[in-house]
Amino acid sequence: MSGPVKVAFGPAESTPGMLVEYMALGPGGSEALPPFQGSRFRVPPGETSEPDEHAVAEIWLVRSGRGTVLSAGSRTDIRPGDALYYPPWVPHQVTSTGDEPLEVFSLWWTPQPQ
Repeated sequence: MSGPVKVAFGPAESTPGMLVEYMALGPGGSEALPPFQGSRFRVPPGETSEPDEHAVAEIWLVRSGRGTVLSAGSRTDIRPGDALYYPPWVPHQVTSTGDEPLEVFSLWWTPQPQ
């Protein structure tokens, strides 16, 4: 069994309301692809992401900043240490409400039939 595979993040891509860096395996990591994909993103203070919904399940881990998530008609305030789960096809959007950028790690995967 080999040791851990270092995961890096690609260059930042600008999307409306935020910057996104997608997860990429480092050199020699292709033999150990994880069963999920990931990214980290930053939403500047006062900015709002584009609405998002997709066929994959997703979890957000809040690293820093504060925000408000609008999802399926409800609002949820988020802060560092919070984790949020989005089932497939649940719309979600986030606004950075603090004085510093909201930073979030996102992991997503295709759910397996039960």
